[in-house]
Amino acid sequence: MAINDIIMGLGIVLGVYIMYKLFFKKIKVDDDYQKVYDKVLTSEEYKVKGQYDK
Repeated sequence: MAINDIIMGLGIVLGVYIMYKLFFKKIKVDDDYQKVYDKVLTSEEYKVKGQYDK
């Protein structure tokens, strides 16, 4: 009984680890995407007229 519990516990831990790796590796943001995003936010070219004028 104790050996079955240990094996089941290791299986659950391994399953959770694999699920974590599968789902959360896709959330990382590309460097290229981040550069374009920062450029759009800070560029004068994309500034809306009157956006910061108050």
